[in-house]
Amino acid sequence: MEIKDVKNADDLRKLDKKDLSRYAQLLRARIIEVTLENGGHLASNLGITDLAVALHYCFDTPKDKIVWDVGHQTYAHKLITGRWELMGKLRTDEGASGFPSPKESEYDSFTTGHSGTSLSMALGLARARDLVGGNEKVVAVIGDGAFTSGEIYEALNDLGDRPTPMIIILNDNNMSISRNVGAMSKYFNNLRVNRKFVGFKSDFKADLASLPFVGKPLARALTSVKNSVKRRVVGDKFFERFGLKYYGPYDGHNMERILDALAIAKSSQVPVIIHFLTDKGRGYAEAQTDPQKYHGISPKGEKGLSMSAVVGKTLCEVARTSNIAVVTAAMTDGLCLNQFAAEYPQRFFDVAIAEQHAVSLCAGLARGGVKPYFAVYSTFLQRGFDQVLHDVCLNDLPVTFLIDRAGAVGPDGATHQGIFDLSYLSLIPNMAIASPKDGTELAALIKWSATVKTPLAIRYAKSYSRDFGECAPIEFGKWEVLIRADSGVTVLAVGKTNEIAVSLVGATVINARFVLPLDEELLDSLEGTVITLEDNVLHGGFGEAVKNRIGKRCNVVAIGHGNEFCDIRSIDKTYEKSGLTVQNVQKIVNSAVISLENHKNL
Repeated sequence: MEIKDVKNADDLRKLDKKDLSRYAQLLRARIIEVTLENGGHLASNLGITDLAVALHYCFDTPKDKIVWDVGHQTYAHKLITGRWELMGKLRTDEGASGFPSPKESEYDSFTTGHSGTSLSMALGLARARDLVGGNEKVVAVIGDGAFTSGEIYEALNDLGDRPTPMIIILNDNNMSISRNVGAMSKYFNNLRVNRKFVGFKSDFKADLASLPFVGKPLARALTSVKNSVKRRVVGDKFFERFGLKYYGPYDGHNMERILDALAIAKSSQVPVIIHFLTDKGRGYAEAQTDPQKYHGISPKGEKGLSMSAVVGKTLCEVARTSNIAVVTAAMTDGLCLNQFAAEYPQRFFDVAIAEQHAVSLCAGLARGGVKPYFAVYSTFLQRGFDQVLHDVCLNDLPVTFLIDRAGAVGPDGATHQGIFDLSYLSLIPNMAIASPKDGTELAALIKWSATVKTPLAIRYAKSYSRDFGECAPIEFGKWEVLIRADSGVTVLAVGKTNEIAVSLVGATVINARFVLPLDEELLDSLEGTVITLEDNVLHGGFGEAVKNRIGKRCNVVAIGHGNEFCDIRSIDKTYEKSGLTVQNVQKIVNSAVISLENHKNL
């Protein structure tokens, strides 16, 4: 079998071992090509390519199951498993998802996009195998950054109590999206020892073993001494306390070493963890030099003013006059908090991938007299829902949630859509929710929030296209009238949808900057037809709240997303499907105006 003829994992397993590294280089070239064109996660996928090749070579996939943590590092896996052409249109509706998807391939065990879930799901697969009498291998591939997620330790605790054979691949590149932080990161630093030493001792052992007569006994003795010294100096008992057999660390780019280590894991009758050291961005100089910059890159031609940048700048301004603290969960770069971290290091807390802890930490900060801001993507705040309800809102504490990437997100697809937060936050007592129409209003809301004494969520899209200029002063629960018309038709727009609303003709347009509480005084004054626009699911959202308030006397038309998981990978197409376009809303306005005029003429 020639490298160029490999079309799927079965073909890969027909290659000679000596060709695997060259095949990995072919995959890297394809990953670079499609990611630079379509956007996506570049550095992490280049780092794990060798491991992906070795895993599919050693294991009988898809019978043997591979569970990829987060799933943003599966590009090589997808190329290996018959999706070469689909990857050409990566992260588009016509191409491959940026994350695993069972709808796409039987080689993908789950639809995933959040960190820290792999061990629990893989353990479930392993136990299901035991219960039904199967014999397949179960492999969880997890990065060192995910070991800052609490769910990992819940799974390890369970696995240690009732062990079953499974394999954990620790892909250690010393990076998450931002540089890893926390005690576990320091522990892995100890386990890594010295990358040059890891390579040297492997080569030296091989050379020693080749000596006639005495070579192999000396190599075994050296291994025993080396392991004893390593345990004394750095310790490797952490995982063994959970009932796992630990092996490593190994060079994750040395194909021979990888295959040897996987052979050990494959034959084990107890749960094992194999520790590989990899280079994020390997094979692409820019990504290897700056893996944070190339963790996730935007598609060609993507435009828009950054809401995240507004947040970072404004928080620095607020900190100069107010006793605030900023908390994030491994998203310092994505949320543009680098400047704040540099200027106010004592008031900045990156807690790693631990959203639950982040929310409860904010509750403690607030109770202790500090004003906390938790900056988080909408899709990741879901992970801390109980803490928002129980620790913050039940205690009525003045925590402000800065919810980035709210609404439709486009290329990242179903796992990252921010279309649920209005609904699940609206049901919590004591919570207030604001949504700015542009960067100017976002800055004003953050500055105003410094004095707010109750829980507050400010949710906003990644970017905005139009700056409306100076906004009306912020008053709690009050809306802003942008356009007045005497047609009897009113459009209530939330956040980014104001860009649609102000392009309409023949309607009063109101910026409903507060979703909770509603501006009841203004709402109760409305008559005729009221149209609501929101970048959120309709179920439990803003439009439903407006209907409940005035639906008996006004004709309320709510426009938003359907109550479903949305995998449309274009924001424009998502809006079009949901009716959030100027053309669609204008038709509704025109129809309502005609209906009202006909009613008057009766």
